[in-house]
Amino acid sequence: MSPRTLVLGDIHGGYRALMQCFERSGFDNETDQLVFLGDAVDGWSEAPECVEELRRIKNLVYLLGNHDFWLMAWLAYGDKPPIWLRQGGRVTIDAYMDDRWLVKQPEHFEFLRNGNFYYHDRAGRLFVHGGIRPGIALTDQEDDTFVWDRRLFDRTGGVPDYAEVYLGHTPTIIAGSDKPINYGGDDNVWRLDTGAGWTGKLTIMDAGTKEYWQSDVVQDLYPGETGRM
Repeated sequence: MSPRTLVLGDIHGGYRALMQCFERSGFDNETDQLVFLGDAVDGWSEAPECVEELRRIKNLVYLLGNHDFWLMAWLAYGDKPPIWLRQGGRVTIDAYMDDRWLVKQPEHFEFLRNGNFYYHDRAGRLFVHGGIRPGIALTDQEDDTFVWDRRLFDRTGGVPDYAEVYLGHTPTIIAGSDKPINYGGDDNVWRLDTGAGWTGKLTIMDAGTKEYWQSDVVQDLYPGETGRM
């Protein structure tokens, strides 16, 4: 099999869903490249396992999401803003305070600290967690835009600056789907946060063929837990 570029949506602590996506896509750690769109943590109870698994990926591009930044602020300074705790941060803190993961906290912080705000590959594809401001050079945009901006999710006319754009951050379930969304026509944006932290599934996509694979509904993999709800 030729090397592939696979794109992975927001995991939100769903380690069991992550492993299903790797198995179902036939991910090859020796040859495939993985572009992760950010937010490994906050939701289900296995956030440290998700970060540790991603650390093992040989050809990984890790794009930082807003939840990754909240985790880094806690690991570095003990910051616990109420908005983070309400958005899944409490279960992440509890997981990292387990004896198995206390010793891993510095390593995970360093791993996340070396993440990227965006990735622009040789095929002209742009990968980013939140969004961008079309028509403005990436180097002239604010970091918060890459992490937080949601305006591309509803943009139907495409982004002519790039061959394709891949987004996480905004769950497709708010548009009534647990599958990746592309609006067709001139739309060259792929929306890959399919609600794994809520009532949806985790998705991994082949950026070349657009074939994708999904986990089970993540909520079903964590009975008794509430995720980000």
